[in-house]
Amino acid sequence: MDIVPRSKSINIPSDTRGYRDQNAALARDLAPIAQITGSAVAPQTIRGDFLGLEIDRTHLVAVCRFLRDQLGFDLLSCISGVDMLDHLETVYHVRSTTRDQLLQLKVRLENEKPEVDSVVSVWQTANWLERETYDLFGIRFTGHPDLRRMLLDDDFEGYPLLKSFHQVPVTVKDRATTQVDPNMAVAGEFQQKGVEHVVQKKLGQGMEERLHPGTPTFGHSFEGHNEDLNSESTTSSAGKSIFGADLDAKENKKVSRGDAQNQEK
Repeated sequence: MDIVPRSKSINIPSDTRGYRDQNAALARDLAPIAQITGSAVAPQTIRGDFLGLEIDRTHLVAVCRFLRDQLGFDLLSCISGVDMLDHLETVYHVRSTTRDQLLQLKVRLENEKPEVDSVVSVWQTANWLERETYDLFGIRFTGHPDLRRMLLDDDFEGYPLLKSFHQVPVTVKDRATTQVDPNMAVAGEFQQKGVEHVVQKKLGQGMEERLHPGTPTFGHSFEGHNEDLNSESTTSSAGKSIFGADLDAKENKKVSRGDAQNQEK
């Protein structure tokens, strides 16, 4: 996707049309960089069909100036920081609006001293991009006119995008008050432990019909209830009759004993 629309009046040679042809032509144009760095240039094709270079930090500004003046890379679109654990990297994406090409520059930095020369003198857009990278990764850009934080407070301690960054001091917290293993705490048997369960001994008439379809209700149920009451009354009256017979027998014995005593006299 073009950041700046390409003018139709620019004529690109036929041998540079297409990504592959453009990358091959750009690789040839990058060859003079060897005179600046003192070593051969080895551009690599990156996913997305554009070239990338690894540059030593001591030659960064000179290489960027060559790209701007000789090859027409007039726009610095992005500066990114990368924490590779054993070292840091700054990644620059520069674009040529005339050639319609993108180029990546990568600079390796040491963790102990992450410093690299600023490219604000080459591209003015590096001003805020370098400040943002410094704010989040702690990479210092030597020669920057105003290198200070722009996203975080001035008194913020640390650089949040470093993998060694801790937001707060490491603390050891007490265990939960439940003192129960997390896997056990979510188990159903422990969730219901100590919970009172209400058992409904008598079901209402409607509930009984829903649980036991076809159960006689209304008048039929009352008839059965009346039969139970009749049987209870029968047993109670029988008990009373038996108890009354026993009393009569005892009284008869007393009377007979009294008669016997009177005859003896």
